[in-house]
Amino acid sequence: MAAEVDIDRFSFPIETGKRSYFLKIPGDDPEPAGFPLLVANGAGPGKTLVVFAGVHGDELEGVQAVHDVFRTIDPEAMNGRLIAVPIANPPAYRAVMRTSPIDGMNLARTFPGKKDGTITERLAFYLSELVIPEADLFLDMHSSGVAYLMPLMTGYDASGTASGRVSEEAASIVGTPVVWGHERIGPGRTISSASDRQIPWLYVESPNGARVSDVDLSYYVNGILNLLSYLNVLPEGETVRPPEYHLTGPGDVDISQAVTKGGFFVPKVKLLDRIARGQTIGEVRNEFGETVEVVKSDESGYVVMLRATPVVESGTSVCLVAQGESDL
Repeated sequence: MAAEVDIDRFSFPIETGKRSYFLKIPGDDPEPAGFPLLVANGAGPGKTLVVFAGVHGDELEGVQAVHDVFRTIDPEAMNGRLIAVPIANPPAYRAVMRTSPIDGMNLARTFPGKKDGTITERLAFYLSELVIPEADLFLDMHSSGVAYLMPLMTGYDASGTASGRVSEEAASIVGTPVVWGHERIGPGRTISSASDRQIPWLYVESPNGARVSDVDLSYYVNGILNLLSYLNVLPEGETVRPPEYHLTGPGDVDISQAVTKGGFFVPKVKLLDRIARGQTIGEVRNEFGETVEVVKSDESGYVVMLRATPVVESGTSVCLVAQGESDL
């Protein structure tokens, strides 16, 4: 059973073995607020992989992947640690929503948070101050959510810094068919918090949200195990196939291409299609099926995000394009 601990009194265990905690965060909440924490300490010293899942409550492959790895991992075979937060945003998770139903905030845009803020700000504060600094390598597991599609991919730090070089090398170890390097990232993210501390970071995405795909789940589970092997926490695993696509670009979904009219969005491209500037991405139809807007791409490259939920409003993002390494 998990131990329930006030977070201000918590310290990471040093003994070999696996331990589960629910860390309660302070605040005037109607029910205890906090997050689950899993710690697997190896028999020998070594590095630490920190993994988050459930930052968005409608992205669930990572939740099961963390559970599955933690249930089967053998601390006696480890040199180092695995620290995992399987559900970083419990209010959003319970509601199966991208944002918190309590304060309406997006945890993935709230870091480093506030100690005396709303529940989302407090979650971000303690995750940022307590958990992320323990990492030699940080992995945040996402999976598109219910409204969008993204390919099965690993994002990494392409800044060229010392931590960025580790991030780029580690990205190819995860095993996803797509890797995507970002020279810069937006503020407020878990990976922003890691970057501020010069901690190498990665994130993963997949086309699924609010459900678990067996195919994508296997990539997530193997990705965690591959990174533990990369850090020499576990013995070396099987050889990983190199990525099929190596993309570059900012990766900021908040500034992706949007529609100007509301209605029913019908895409005319698919994920990872290579498209040209001015090519039709899709169209918006009114309630009678008439086309009220034709959406054309602002740039050339590969489709890496696509609107999955057809109903849109003016300003809704529908597509994001990234460049291939060979295009630069």
